[in-house]
Amino acid sequence: MRPLPVRTAITRTRIIDGSGSAEYAGDVVLEDGLISRILPAGAFIEDGDTLVIDGSGLVTCPGFIDMHGRSEPTLPTGPAHHAALTQGVTTQVLGQEKLSLAPHVESRAPLDWPSVGQYLDRIDEGTGANVACLVPLGSVRAVAMRGVESASVAEMIAAQAKAIADALEQGAVGMSSGQEHDPEPRATAAELEALGTAIAACGGYWSPEHDPHHGTVLEAVGGSIAVAARTGVSLQLAHLRMDAGVSPGTVAELLDMLDAALDAGVDLGCDSHPYLEVPGLLSSLLPSWAREGHTADILARFDDADAVARIRAEVQADPNIDWKAVRIASVGSARLSMLVGQDITRIAAIQSTDVVTTFLRILGADELATGILHRTGNEENLRAIMGHRSHSGSGPGVPVAAAHPGTWGAFPRFMAQYAGEAGPMDMPGMIHQLTGRPAARLGLVGRGVLAEGNAADVLVFAPDVIIDRATFADPRQPAAGIQHVFVNGVAAVSEHLPTSALAGRALRRSAKGRTQST
Repeated sequence: MRPLPVRTAITRTRIIDGSGSAEYAGDVVLEDGLISRILPAGAFIEDGDTLVIDGSGLVTCPGFIDMHGRSEPTLPTGPAHHAALTQGVTTQVLGQEKLSLAPHVESRAPLDWPSVGQYLDRIDEGTGANVACLVPLGSVRAVAMRGVESASVAEMIAAQAKAIADALEQGAVGMSSGQEHDPEPRATAAELEALGTAIAACGGYWSPEHDPHHGTVLEAVGGSIAVAARTGVSLQLAHLRMDAGVSPGTVAELLDMLDAALDAGVDLGCDSHPYLEVPGLLSSLLPSWAREGHTADILARFDDADAVARIRAEVQADPNIDWKAVRIASVGSARLSMLVGQDITRIAAIQSTDVVTTFLRILGADELATGILHRTGNEENLRAIMGHRSHSGSGPGVPVAAAHPGTWGAFPRFMAQYAGEAGPMDMPGMIHQLTGRPAARLGLVGRGVLAEGNAADVLVFAPDVIIDRATFADPRQPAAGIQHVFVNGVAAVSEHLPTSALAGRALRRSAKGRTQST
């Protein structure tokens, strides 16, 4: 049974409403899952039936929205979302790249929801934070190929367009894609045109994450913008970043490209996380030709001496790869767990071999499942992208079990390191990036802004204390300064501590392109 909200008043607090407007003082009253009243500071009259929180010196704002959440692996058995809630996140967008729980070609334990609609129904049975769902391109392909393996290319593309339309009609908010995380063949122009058109017709959005190791960021972003311009699909550039001194082009050129697209009428947004270390798959460091095909095709190349020699030559010549900056974050095989936390150079030294041999050995032994953290870009470029008018905040997009501190601390880090005098914008501007702006991208109805009648997804934090405490050495540390978090009016975090309440809801895309809870 979903927990019932109680009436709560946060009094004499600093209100930053998520719209980008300046802060003001007031009392915020939560009742029946909604923000029932916003009063002048001190105007609320206690009546004995209300939980009163003294908000003096504290900031009250909408709960943060993570455009790149990764709680799927824990949902069947641990839906409380403590890592998200203790950093102030009240809504997560799941379904990034290959880590989606729906749709599936067939039901299998414990995943008894083959369709997006059934998956969202399962979320509604109990979840800590609200959840919106993207569908990965790989899942779209798998569903479309079911029973029609001998179909023509045109028939397959039509089947994919129908599969994504069905998913959006059932409540998905859009489609994700990302070649860095996907060993399957790259999407063709015809495939993206058909899928983009189908997504646009349903009012969803397309969220590609570009591979930083192959090609250039400018080329990849330009290609995605061209698809959006031709099809009318809304575009959300996931984990946008610009390497420093390696990839051709500059961050200024990248941001000029975004501005030109926005000025031309393309519905475009981007997101990034506040770390230089980015998550990915070790297989993403292979040359693009070596990653073509399915897992079995890629692994077979490791037994071909000519293919290995070609991989070795191209990897050694790749200026993007610094093996000391490539750290193992997760493994698929428990036999390789001793590698987690170590960089490839150290592993090679322990094994008394060269880094490329070590690289291929790990990929083969783990059947391409190895996750990494790779340092990329620089602080100047990160801040420049963060300051763009299209930017929203996101987490690093790694599962809770992986060793990235952003899983527990990304959003407090945005506030501590990049808001106010320390960063490229003031606190209301940063909170807008983490609340109101992503809510608009998702088409959320009545969320993302503190206003009377809106859903009571509310965060109360201490502005002088909020900071991320998670580190790469100890990545599972809750942030400091998060006092209270409410999800649909129910206390999810109280006096710093998670309550394990399951008051979150599935947020479904409606036929009109707006996202609603049921």
